[in-house]
Amino acid sequence: MSEVVYAEELSPTDQRVTRDRWLGIMAAIAVAWYSFSLLVIVIMLSAGKATVFSLYTPEQLAYLAAMPFLVNVAHVVSVGAGLIGSAYLMLRRKSAYYWFAASLVCLLIMMLDASLRGGFDTMGASLMGISTVSFVIGIYLFWAAYSARNQGELNAT
Repeated sequence: MSEVVYAEELSPTDQRVTRDRWLGIMAAIAVAWYSFSLLVIVIMLSAGKATVFSLYTPEQLAYLAAMPFLVNVAHVVSVGAGLIGSAYLMLRRKSAYYWFAASLVCLLIMMLDASLRGGFDTMGASLMGISTVSFVIGIYLFWAAYSARNQGELNAT
C-alpha cells in the first residue's frame, strides 16, 4: 500500500530537495527551448533565397525586408540571453536572473516593433502565437530565477 504525502507533511529539507529538482528540470527544458530557437535562427540565416521566397507571401517578404536592424539584433540577443540564462539557472548561478531580464527586454522590443509596424496582421497568427508563448515562457523563467535568487538557491559565482 502506498501512502499519500501532503505538502504540509514534508519537512523543509524535503521541500527544498523537491524544489531544487524541479528547478533543474525546468532549466533543462529551457535550455532545450532556447537551443531550438537558436537552431531556427541558424536555419533561416542559412536558407537560400528560393527557399525563403517559397515560404512567404510578397507582403510578408516586404515586411521582413523592412525589419529594422535593431529588431534583428534584439531577436538574436533574446535567444542568446535566454540560452545563457537557462544554462546559468541549471548551474544555479545568480546571474541567470539578469540574463532572463535581458531576454525579456529584447522580446518586448520585438513585440513592440511587430505591433507598431503591423507585423501581427502581415505575418498572421503564427507570429502572434510564437510571440505570446515566448513571452509567457520568458516571464516564467524570469520569475523562477528571481524566486530562486531571493530564496538563496542560487550561488553568486
